[in-house]
Amino acid sequence: MNIKSASLAMPINRRRLLAAGAGGIALATMGPIRSFGAGETVRFGIFGNAEKLAIRGRAVARYAELNPQVKVVYEGVPSDSWPDKIAAMVAGGNAPDVITMGYDDFGQYAKRGAIEPLQGYAPHLLRTNLFDEPVLQLGHRDGKLFGIPIAVSIQALCYNKTALERLKMGSLPEKFTFAEYAKFCAEINKADKKIYGSHDMASRIEDFQMYLVAQGRQIYNGEQLAVKADDVAAWLEIWDQMRKTGAAVPADLQAQFSGTEWPNAPLVRGTAVFARITSQDLAGGFQALTKDELNLMTPVCPSKDTGPGYYPRPSSSLTINARSQNKEAAAKLIDWFVTDPESAKILGLVSGPPASRPALETVLKLQNLSSADQKVLQYSQEALPKANKEPQTHRAQRAMTDLMRRINESVGFGSSSVKDAAQEFITQANSILKRA
Repeated sequence: MNIKSASLAMPINRRRLLAAGAGGIALATMGPIRSFGAGETVRFGIFGNAEKLAIRGRAVARYAELNPQVKVVYEGVPSDSWPDKIAAMVAGGNAPDVITMGYDDFGQYAKRGAIEPLQGYAPHLLRTNLFDEPVLQLGHRDGKLFGIPIAVSIQALCYNKTALERLKMGSLPEKFTFAEYAKFCAEINKADKKIYGSHDMASRIEDFQMYLVAQGRQIYNGEQLAVKADDVAAWLEIWDQMRKTGAAVPADLQAQFSGTEWPNAPLVRGTAVFARITSQDLAGGFQALTKDELNLMTPVCPSKDTGPGYYPRPSSSLTINARSQNKEAAAKLIDWFVTDPESAKILGLVSGPPASRPALETVLKLQNLSSADQKVLQYSQEALPKANKEPQTHRAQRAMTDLMRRINESVGFGSSSVKDAAQEFITQANSILKRA
């Protein structure tokens, strides 16, 4: 993949947006006071941490200024609250016109008919011709376009450079095999018993997926699992052994971090040196929460004969509520948000390298990128051209993610053996896929 080349009640401001991002749903309002008809409101729903919500809110505010005939309502929700919040809103029939979809939820909402197929809005309202085709394919499910990617991310191994220097761990290789990684991370714990080498990545279905992709395999085969209990056991065993040697954090530390509440991450708390993250989350989350310098490198490889199994992902995708009464207005807002250079200047790399060509070209010319942003951009430019094709996903991806976390915790807390946990994963996963 190549990444080269409205009247509302009160004005919006940064303080209001930051407060909204830290609490519940934000109904941020913009523009001068005017009277509008019932069909002229566009609600824009998105998730993120406080900083991301503030930046994205400024972009939406600018759109409202440029289009005073449209009433725009910005609804920003903290990332960890969004899945339950949007599920309840969709079920209750009061979801926003524009719904931001995370990677794990996208297929499920498309299958249920909760989000609108977008082919009919392209290219006259949604300028899909401004995206490279492999990037646009990230917004497809079952052959139909349902989402417009905001930005393109890719998996990375993040490490605390300051901690490694403090512990005198020496230079890092270009990439680790799992055997090398386990050994190096155990040495970190030997150097300082208060610090563990790595996050426990066994609990994340995406990491298991990368492990398989690197070996030319998949988790799913259509509506069925493409893995056996032995495959799952091999994956769980790697991390069980790493926990036992101090190479990975104990189960109680990892359980405090489900993946979105970054202040609880062992990497941020200083109890782990390595963590597998998505590229944009360095600048958009982790680095801002620690004074130590964090860097990115290639994720861990199963062996010397394989790559890391990484693949491109949309950082998130903008979709249209299938029950919206303002679909064309929603499409116009989506198009401006992801393609217009003025939007790109505001958003920068808050979500990673922009998905559309005009937005990316704008960001590449910015002179005020932070050090973290520059690292994300450099890493992405190096990794994306070498990435694997996005693997098959399933509409039950979120349920599968939750299952993998529970199964791994059962091993980590000693309530199940690796063998029994692996078989339980297969049994429960098959049940989940049948019900989905």
